[in-house]
Amino acid sequence: MEIPLIAYNLLFPLLLPGLPPVWLGSRLARRWDHLWPRLGLFGHLAPPAPGPRVWLQAVSRGEVGVAAAIAGELWRRRPEVRLTVSTSTDTGLAEAREVLGERAVVAPFPLDVPWAAWAAARRIRPVVYASLETEIWPNLLWFLERQGASLLLLNGRLSPRSLPRYRKIRCLLAPSLRRFAVLSMIGEPDAQRIRALGAPPERVRVDGNAKYAGLLDKARPELLEEPAARLGEPAPLLVAGSARSGEERPVLEGFRRVLEEFPAAVLAVAPRHVEKSRRWVAACRELGLTVQRWSELSPAQPRRSDTRVVVVDAMGVLMGLYGLAADRGGAAFLGASLVPLGGQNPLEPAAWGLACCFGPSMEDFLDAASELLAAGAARRVTDAAELAAFWGRMLRDPAAARQAGRAGRRVVAKSTGAAAVAAELILEQLERKGALS
Repeated sequence: MEIPLIAYNLLFPLLLPGLPPVWLGSRLARRWDHLWPRLGLFGHLAPPAPGPRVWLQAVSRGEVGVAAAIAGELWRRRPEVRLTVSTSTDTGLAEAREVLGERAVVAPFPLDVPWAAWAAARRIRPVVYASLETEIWPNLLWFLERQGASLLLLNGRLSPRSLPRYRKIRCLLAPSLRRFAVLSMIGEPDAQRIRALGAPPERVRVDGNAKYAGLLDKARPELLEEPAARLGEPAPLLVAGSARSGEERPVLEGFRRVLEEFPAAVLAVAPRHVEKSRRWVAACRELGLTVQRWSELSPAQPRRSDTRVVVVDAMGVLMGLYGLAADRGGAAFLGASLVPLGGQNPLEPAAWGLACCFGPSMEDFLDAASELLAAGAARRVTDAAELAAFWGRMLRDPAAARQAGRAGRRVVAKSTGAAAVAAELILEQLERKGALS
C-alpha cells in the first residue's frame, strides 16, 4: 500500500466510537441485512458467476436512477452482462430493489475499511467497477485494482463547494484518481476540477449527465392522477420542489404576493426532507396562509377549497406535481437555491414543459441551469419579490409560459445521450478484459 493509503487507514480508529450506536440502532430497527454487508459480511450474495460482471456504485436514490439508465443501455446491447448495484442509503437500496432487483444483484455498499472493502471486492469480483457521480473510496479502489478490475468514474461531478475540501486531502485522492481507466465528467468545469485534484488529464473526458437519460419518458400522464385527485378542483398550481430550511420565508412570502392578483392559486411545497414538513406548516400559519398536509388528503377527501398551501409530507410525489402544474398552467421553483446548498435538478419540471425559476445557488446543476437560462426556459430569482414576479408573469401570460415550457423540453431532449456513452465505456473495458464473447 502507498503511504497516503496507510495513513488513511491509521485514522480509521478515530471513527470507532461512532460504530456502537450504528450497530445498536441497526439491531433495534432489525436492519441486520443492511449492517452486516457494510461491515464486509456478504454471505447473502451468491458466489460470482462466470461472465461479464459489472459493479455499479450508486450512492443514493438519485444515483440509482443513473444506474438504471446505464443498466438499460447495457442490457439492450449485451443481455448477458451480470450486474451488481450497490448503494449507501436505505432509500437507495429500496429504490434499487424496486427498479433493478429482478435482473441485478442489489447490495449495501461496504464501509471503506480494509477488511470490508477486501471482502466486497472478493465476493463480487467485478471485471469492471464503475463509480457513479464522484465516489472515491481509496481502500476499495486499491483492492479492486489488485484484483484486476477495470475502474471507471462515470457521470462525475465536482462542485465548487466541494473542491476546497478535496484539495486538503489531494495527496490521498490523487493516487486513487490515477487508478481509474476513464473519468467521464458531466461538464468541463467538473473536468477541470478533477484534473486539479490529480486525475491524469488524458483519461478525463466530458460526456454530459446520465441522470437526465429517459427524463422525457418519465413524464408520464398517469403520474398526474393521484395529485389531481388529492388537490381537487382545478386551480392555478405553483410548485416549490425540494425546498430547504431557510427558504420558508421567501417562498411563502412570494406566494402570498401572488395571491393578491390570483386569489385562487394553490402552492404545493415539497420539502427536500419530509421531516421538515412541520416547519413549513408552521411558517404558513405564521403568515396567515391556510394549509393542509399531503397526508391529510385523499381522493375521497381532497383539498378544501379555501386551502392555499399543501405541504407534501411524502416521498415520490414531486414529479407528478410538476406535471399537474404544467397541466394547470402553473410554474415551479427549485429549492436549495435561495440558500447556498447547490440547487436541485431543473430538468425535472422542464421535462413536463413547465417553466421554472431558481435562486443564485445552482452549483450542483450548473450545466442544466445554464442551458435552461440560455434557452429562455428558466429565470434566476434572488428574493420573494422576484419569485412573485416570475410566478405572476407565468400565470398572467399563458403563451409565455408555454413558450418557456417548450424551450425547456428541447433542452431535456438534447441532454439524454450520456447513459448510452457510459454503457459504451463499460463495454469497451469488458472487451479489453476479454469478458465479452
